[in-house]
Amino acid sequence: MTEALEPSVTDALAQAVAADPSTENQEKLWEATFLLDRWYFVQRGEPGNPQPFVGVHQDQPFLMAFTSAQRARGFAIDNGLVPADAEVQVLALAPEDAVAQAPVWLQQGIAAITFDHGVAGYFAPLGNLPAIRSHVQGGR
Repeated sequence: MTEALEPSVTDALAQAVAADPSTENQEKLWEATFLLDRWYFVQRGEPGNPQPFVGVHQDQPFLMAFTSAQRARGFAIDNGLVPADAEVQVLALAPEDAVAQAPVWLQQGIAAITFDHGVAGYFAPLGNLPAIRSHVQGGR
């Protein structure tokens, strides 16, 4: 990425899942993801109607989410979405708001959400977000 990134809690947990995809490791990763204050997206669309950037992975449209604004900006620059010297617009959503928006994104044909693509790169089908949230938050 464009700047050196501080390793995050989710990076370590995603590495643990890659090494051992046990239910326990996956629960820890998703619990940490849902405990984040915000999920960050490279903003596309008009200022009055901001939309998150959607990439394609394995021929499927994926929401590209990030665990920090810095990571979203780095992704945008590194992937040529904006010039290196341009301001990167970042959309920040609380996890609850992103889960509430998931049915709309599904209707738009978006298959899944991936976090920190190019760094940690973990993902889930969009339709599973409510169940994952409920599971890791103990039904809250």
